Amino acid sequence: MSAYRSLWSCTSTELVVPASSNTTLDLRVGATPHCDLTLLTCLLIGSYRFCIVPLLAAFHAKPKTQQWGSYGESCSSGERAASSKASGLRPRLQTPAKSITTTVCRSSASSHPATIKPVPSSLKKLPLTRPARANTAQPVDKNKQKPNARTLQQQQQVNGHREAAAPVKKACSVECHQAQCERNTKTIQDLKSVVLESNRRFEAVSVVLQHCLAEREESLRKCEQLSVELVNLREDLVNSSQSCERLEQEKDELRGAFDGVLQKLQEQHRSDLAELEERLRAFYSAEWERVHQVYQQEADKCKAQMEQQLESLRSKHEVLRKDLEASHADKMESITQQYEQSLEELRKSHEAEMQTLENMLKETEVNLTGQIEELRTENSALNENEMWKETTAECQTDSHSLYLEQELESLKVVLDIKNKQLHQQDKKLMQMDKVLEKNVKLDESLQKVQQENEDFKARMNKHMALSRQLSSEQAVLQESLQKESKVNKRLSMENEELLWKLQNGDLSSPRKLSPSSPSMPLQTPRNSGIFSSPPVSPR
Repeated sequence: MSAYRSLWSCTSTELVVPASSNTTLDLRVGATPHCDLTLLTCLLIGSYRFCIVPLLAAFHAKPKTQQWGSYGESCSSGERAASSKASGLRPRLQTPAKSITTTVCRSSASSHPATIKPVPSSLKKLPLTRPARANTAQPVDKNKQKPNARTLQQQQQVNGHREAAAPVKKACSVECHQAQCERNTKTIQDLKSVVLESNRRFEAVSVVLQHCLAEREESLRKCEQLSVELVNLREDLVNSSQSCERLEQEKDELRGAFDGVLQKLQEQHRSDLAELEERLRAFYSAEWERVHQVYQQEADKCKAQMEQQLESLRSKHEVLRKDLEASHADKMESITQQYEQSLEELRKSHEAEMQTLENMLKETEVNLTGQIEELRTENSALNENEMWKETTAECQTDSHSLYLEQELESLKVVLDIKNKQLHQQDKKLMQMDKVLEKNVKLDESLQKVQQENEDFKARMNKHMALSRQLSSEQAVLQESLQKESKVNKRLSMENEELLWKLQNGDLSSPRKLSPSSPSMPLQTPRNSGIFSSPPVSPR
């Protein structure tokens, strides 16, 4: 409890931190027990990490052995005295360091209660130099009690007696103690720098904690505002649900009324539709009967007219068909006769050419066979002569060889001539083959000409049919023109007679003709069926 109270007293110290431009924080005002506990834990960890651990490492490290090469075995007693004096001075040197570190830790803990960051490795591994000792110095006992003032005075008196006995050793030990003091001061300065760095870190952590607390207060304020808004929204939701229920009831009532009105309107609409359908059905049935009767009458009339036209067209068509058949038969007979005559002429000419070519072939074959036989006999005779000459050449002298060479040359000339004749015969045979190929081509061309002739005949038939049709139409038109000319002449004569009667006033007639009476005989011939022009046939 005492430790806890002491720590609480450390945390309850006042903090004066320069306020930033953005936030105005004070740990005394907004602190809570929960925040005090967190700060307490941070201070414990920071003090242990940054203050106690380096000091323990500095004061409880093992001494380094240093050998003194200038001293011999006779200096053992002086060294023991120096070591005892150094052991007496050591607590004096260590106690101020401890007080300094404890005061620094308390000041840092009281001024910056916050979470502590780990010390970097460069500070942890800082070299702590120890004063050089002799090999005979004993190690420091940690459980040993600290020397009091009386013991120190007694030791100083003993040392004074010893210094009077050995002044040289005392001077050496003083120099060693001075060097050790310098080293201790260096270590103390290093520890001060470490403590300053830890204080700066504590200040940074305190600033961060203040910022976090400010954010927490803002979040709490926002939570309160949101809770108030949530209460208001719940009230609005209750009101809206009540209004929604009221509107649903009104909607159900309106829907019932609308359904009743809609049913009445549908029944009325159905009755109106039924009445309208009955009226339209009666009207359309009467109209359909009337239109059907009119259509039947017109159809009967059209049918009668079409039958009359068909009968007239059939009679005309039969007459035209008979005329066309007669003319076509005449033309076909004439064309067939012409075609047969031309075919007979072509056949005769072709047969004559074939006979002449066959005779020429036979003659050439006979001539060539005779020539070939003659050449073969000559060749055999020449071969025999060559054999005989070869046999005789062996037994005869060189004079005969010259004669034989001349004969051989003459025979070669004869053979060349015969070969030329054979080549000429081959050429003639090639020409005969070409003539035969030409004959084959002529046969093919003759077939083509025959096909073209047939096509021309078909075209001629078509043209003849058209010409007959046109001639028949022309004859009909001429007849109609003649009839019209006769009627016109008769009408002109009647008109002249009537004009003469009107001028002379013929009394023999029972009544005088009115001026409008001549128009009647003029119109009657036009209405007669004699002058009806025949229908022109389509070409």
